[in-house]
Amino acid sequence: MRTWESLDQQLGTSTWSALGLLGIAVVIALIGIANTLGLSVLERAREHAMLRALGLTRRQLRRMLATEAVLLSVVATLLGTVIGAGFAWVGYETVVKRALHDAPMRVPWLSLGVVVLIAALAGLLAAVVPARRAARVTPAAGLSLD
Repeated sequence: MRTWESLDQQLGTSTWSALGLLGIAVVIALIGIANTLGLSVLERAREHAMLRALGLTRRQLRRMLATEAVLLSVVATLLGTVIGAGFAWVGYETVVKRALHDAPMRVPWLSLGVVVLIAALAGLLAAVVPARRAARVTPAAGLSLD
């Protein structure tokens, strides 16, 4: 019985360590998304000004940038989840299955769905400042930029 308790404790420690690393990765990803959108606003100032000159409202421009941010974060989250699940499966097949023949691999679909939802909300939050900055530029000022 001691080996089961010891193995359970090791798996618990590994899980909490992975969750801590995941939290740090999310913070880094949010900084990356905000930087990407900030640079996008600077590099695409003429495009945004042209869209505004063609009739796009400030609100529509902010929505467009928010949609880009949400799509960026959701796609990155799904890609990371698929890659992470692949690594988990390899770890399960090479370590857990050999040690515990009857231990099933379970995918926490609800938790993964919550992570995708939180990532979408985080991407939306990361877009607020760059979208406001882009919407403030008037069409005339933006079209005169080089």
